[in-house]
Amino acid sequence: MSLKNSINHLPPERMTPEQRRLEIAAILAKGLVRLRQSNPVKRQIPATERKVLLGFSGDQSVHTDLINK
Repeated sequence: MSLKNSINHLPPERMTPEQRRLEIAAILAKGLVRLRQSNPVKRQIPATERKVLLGFSGDQSVHTDLINK
């Protein structure tokens, strides 16, 4: 099974164990290639520069029950 554009349209229940292993191996290999080709700087964006931020800082409590403080 080659890694380039190899889509298997056969349902898994009709595949042999070897065919399933080869398909899983191909999927994992593609993922590893994509991971190694990605920009490492892009994955390490500081929290202050991310597009999605939390609605409160990390040291702020959201617990409002004064009895259990």
